[in-house]
Amino acid sequence: MDPGAARRTELTRDTLRRFVRRGARSSISKLLAKVRPEDVAMSLRGLTPAERLAVFRILTRDFPEAAGDVLTELDPQQRNELLTRVGAEEAAEILDRVPVDDAVYIVEDLPEELRQQVLEIVDLKGTSEVGAQLAYEDDTAGRIMTREFFSLPASTTVREAIAAIQENREAELIFYLYIVDDEGKLVGVTSLRQLLFAPPGKTLGEIAQRDVIQATTETDQEEVAQVAARYDLLAIPVVDEPGKLVGIVTVDDIVDIVKEEATEDFLRMVGTSEDELAVPERSFKVAAIRLPWLLVNMVGLILSGILLERFSVTFQEMLFLLTFVPVIMGMAGNSGSQTATITVRGLATGRLLPGQGRQRHFLWQQCKVGVTIGLTLGLVVAVVAWLLERDPAYGLVVAASLFCSIVVASLLGTVIPLASQRLGVDPAVAAGPLVTTSNDILGLLIYFGFASFLITSVVR
Repeated sequence: MDPGAARRTELTRDTLRRFVRRGARSSISKLLAKVRPEDVAMSLRGLTPAERLAVFRILTRDFPEAAGDVLTELDPQQRNELLTRVGAEEAAEILDRVPVDDAVYIVEDLPEELRQQVLEIVDLKGTSEVGAQLAYEDDTAGRIMTREFFSLPASTTVREAIAAIQENREAELIFYLYIVDDEGKLVGVTSLRQLLFAPPGKTLGEIAQRDVIQATTETDQEEVAQVAARYDLLAIPVVDEPGKLVGIVTVDDIVDIVKEEATEDFLRMVGTSEDELAVPERSFKVAAIRLPWLLVNMVGLILSGILLERFSVTFQEMLFLLTFVPVIMGMAGNSGSQTATITVRGLATGRLLPGQGRQRHFLWQQCKVGVTIGLTLGLVVAVVAWLLERDPAYGLVVAASLFCSIVVASLLGTVIPLASQRLGVDPAVAAGPLVTTSNDILGLLIYFGFASFLITSVVR
């Protein structure tokens, strides 16, 4: 958010807070009429639960069409808190006014009891559509698609198609005109620009692009976003198993997917998940989410400690070398984390999908980066070691160890996420603890190996 927008949000929030405390309902209503739903949601986030509820009740009373838009922009915890306090009946009325994909987005995060009550109250048509989409697996195209699309039979002429679009009042977003056969199966697509410049007498079947980029209801949402980004599409049609067009995933949903997947990958790499954001006040629940990742890292640190203890007798002859143990572990760990982050992001965006030698090229590139960084940092630490001890042998051991540790860390930071994906494991989950623990242990083994060689060859 830019500073100007942040300042406007802050002013709106403070103004709403003053109006609520004074009970100035009409003033709140007038202010809400001037502010976009997205900005209203940003302002509500900074209010207390009681203040938020007071403003939301006025919003649903005076601007019912905007209430759903505000809800979709709120954090899940705040959204669920509001809907729980307004009750199932009012929640159902709000959801009945929003597009099905937005309604699904709101309903799927509700507490189980409230969700069932809301689905029972929503009108028959809405229940059927919302319930049908909730039946699809999480994070699939079927779950996030909107059923508000525009399609016409292949026999329709261009003139008739343009007239039908002009008369249409239901489809909220018309990016493309989808062409179907008599059974509703997707057979082609055309852009509105192509439609406008086509001869009026031609049929849609004659001008349609037959090679349609599409998704099935079971396609993972991340794959849908990758395809949309690759081909610069504003919407992707979704078909069921027989090939019938059942919905589309639009650009606003695709942006949400990218944000959601990026957040999910980041949280997983540090050993937590979005579940923590939904229950920030439940300390034991949050601790249970974080503990597995920390336990894995603790095991790695214990193993590192055991290595230190085993080599401590050997290092009594050269205690100076222990000074650089934190340097070896820290720099190798940081380098591996950098590489792992880039690798996971490349996999998430589709740039490192298998095929065409992309992964091999990326691995080779990261090796060269590791060598460059290792040489640079190794030279620096060698100079420091020589200045402290005035013995080139010490500097050589530390420099060689750091160089090898960073190169190995770069390799692990690349190979572990790539291998995890091939094995069907989320790369973001594996990258964090495995890369960190492996780099700590291998870095120490490399360092102790060089140091033992120095002690055996030089001292003895």
